[in-house]
Amino acid sequence: MPRLLTIMLGAIALIGAVVGIRSLMPSGDSIQVKADKIPTLDKALPDASQGRNGMPVVVIRSQAVERSLFLSIGGRTEARILDVKAQSAGTVTSAPVIEGALVEKDELLCGLDVDGASAKVREAEASIAGKRQAYEAAVKLVANGWATQGRLTSAKAALEGAQASLDVARSELRKMQVRAPFRGVFEKRNADVGQFLNPGASCGVVVQLDPIIFAAQATEKQAGQIIVDGRARVRLSDGAEVDGKVTYLARVADASTRQFRVEVSVPNSGNAITVGRTAEIKVETGRGYAHRVSPALLLPDDQGRIGVRFVDVGGVVSFVPADIVDETSEGIWVGGLPRNALLVAEGQDNVKAGLRVTPDVREETAAP
Repeated sequence: MPRLLTIMLGAIALIGAVVGIRSLMPSGDSIQVKADKIPTLDKALPDASQGRNGMPVVVIRSQAVERSLFLSIGGRTEARILDVKAQSAGTVTSAPVIEGALVEKDELLCGLDVDGASAKVREAEASIAGKRQAYEAAVKLVANGWATQGRLTSAKAALEGAQASLDVARSELRKMQVRAPFRGVFEKRNADVGQFLNPGASCGVVVQLDPIIFAAQATEKQAGQIIVDGRARVRLSDGAEVDGKVTYLARVADASTRQFRVEVSVPNSGNAITVGRTAEIKVETGRGYAHRVSPALLLPDDQGRIGVRFVDVGGVVSFVPADIVDETSEGIWVGGLPRNALLVAEGQDNVKAGLRVTPDVREETAAP
């Protein structure tokens, strides 16, 4: 009996507690509990700053413009360098050019012992003068009927033989005079006066700086867009820009890099551009359509690719990797977008590709 009484008293106390709690609640209301975390998963609730379907997004209306398209590759300056060598043996008797001096084509760099060679040239010149007079006399005699045709033929053969001897003598003399093969800078002297040179020994090194060559390596895809004799712009490391043209494109890829060598020739009056400078080479690849965008609109996607976000058909945000076809002071020109595009404005980093949004169009171009 005491146990039954205890149970009954406990039930009465429980009912009283419930009635007391409900009497404190306003009529028709219910308790709402707010929490920063879902107890069953123990994860934070979604951040309100994250994009959500249907959210308004500010977009910029941009229209593509037809213009010249450029392909950008990195390179550096190179020069035509030639080690000028002697063709005959002899002692250097003349070294008129100092290192670092500008030389013209055929300017004397190393003069060898030429006394004997010069004498042979003078002898051949005298011989050819006599043979020419004899030939001219034979022509007159034959014309007047005082000599036979055979005499004229013999005189002509003698003249041609003398001319050949003069050509040989002059050739031997040229071999003993080492001259500049092109206009350039005499970079280094390897033979001084009094030094004996064997055939093939170096007199010095000549560097051609005008035009200067900008060399680069292009991928297979890039090489397919480059046209020899096409226009090119080169931006040096100090920001200066020069114009040139493509003069060479390799048809065989490098075995180690699988890339193709490209050369752009640029006028270099005064040799202002030196060898070994790095540069950005922009090769014109033709004409096409591109959008001018602010650099602030270029953002990385989840894969780390830099590109542009735009609102596609149905209000869905899309992403295209940036196909930069030119870069000017006015902005960056990007291809690969629709002709008329709604670009997601800057400052909305939470707008991700695949999100369906409500575009809030800003009626202006994407130019900065």
